[in-house]
Amino acid sequence: MVLALTLASGLLFNTVQPTVVHAEETSQQMIDKKAKVDTEVKKLHEELTKLQKEIDEKVKVFNKVQADIKEVDANIVDTKKRIEQRSTILSDRMAAYQAQDNTVGTYLNAVLEARSLADLMDRVVAVKTLMDADQELVDQQEADKANLEKQKTTLDEKQKELQKQFQELQQKESEMEVKKAENEAKSLALKAQIATKQEEERLEAERKAAEEEAARLRALQATTPVVQATNSNDNNNNSNDNNNNNNNNNNANNSSKANDVKSPQNVVVGSGSGTASSGDAISTAKQFLGRSYVWGGSNPSTGFDCSGLVQWSYKQAGVSLPRTASQQYLATQRISASEARVGDLVFFSYGSGVAHVGIYLGNNTMIDAQNKGVVIESLDWWNQYLVGFGRIQ
Repeated sequence: MVLALTLASGLLFNTVQPTVVHAEETSQQMIDKKAKVDTEVKKLHEELTKLQKEIDEKVKVFNKVQADIKEVDANIVDTKKRIEQRSTILSDRMAAYQAQDNTVGTYLNAVLEARSLADLMDRVVAVKTLMDADQELVDQQEADKANLEKQKTTLDEKQKELQKQFQELQQKESEMEVKKAENEAKSLALKAQIATKQEEERLEAERKAAEEEAARLRALQATTPVVQATNSNDNNNNSNDNNNNNNNNNNANNSSKANDVKSPQNVVVGSGSGTASSGDAISTAKQFLGRSYVWGGSNPSTGFDCSGLVQWSYKQAGVSLPRTASQQYLATQRISASEARVGDLVFFSYGSGVAHVGIYLGNNTMIDAQNKGVVIESLDWWNQYLVGFGRIQ
């Protein structure tokens, strides 16, 4: 008899629902949640390993039962042959007995024909031995038959119990595999969500830092007198006091009109030549003229925002700068507008900290990345938002 065993370990591919992340969760809370999921995955992996060992042990037992069944089957075949042989012997003997008038008479004649008392005793013993042998053959047949049936019943019951255990183990294995797969999917989803959340937190931290810096600058501007940039022709101004007085009167008369107009403002800006590195940076930036503005972009493959363009351009010239406009403002030396030269950085604010930066090109122009994309434009309109100039050290 041949028995087959199939150990199934396939997965039930259910749709894994995405991990729900509440808006108020921080990246650290999400990291902690992922750690718990990963711990559960590890635990399930260990339990599956133990379960597989248990299944392997059951396989060994099952194989042993199969071997026993084969052995019993072989014994059954041999026993049937012996029974057939015994049946033949008994049949022959019964036929011999039936050839006489009756069996008892045959045995009686055998006894009565004894020639002496000793011969009589021998004949009686021989007859009894033959009769006992016949009965023993019948009893042995019944015993063999009963023993084989008992062995067969025991093995069949053991086989059924093993099959039941296998089914339970297979179901348990499938459930654990499904749960492990679901947790692995949750872990991958959390990994992506953590990366997104960490980027959001980084940008929020930069925004707060820029606001704090803007507040500091406003406080500084409130306590520092504004010095108007002038032409270098101080000698001519000193020699013409009357003209200056007339100009001051005209400025006083028109001051209220100037206050009513916010833009453009006139700022006297220098046009000194830049360094070799600033020239390389400008050449790099000009390669991207016309490219669209991409918030958060910092390289050619993603596109550029304002600070990303500045950082990338100077990086190609061998100069390292921070990532954001506010950080670049803090990393550069403060200079006046009249001291500005080609390659200096020019910073702007919309009222909530340093929020925009460009590279000064001289002649009151700059190259920057803004809503219109990467462009070269005049500072005339931008002067209303001007924070100041910074020189890279």
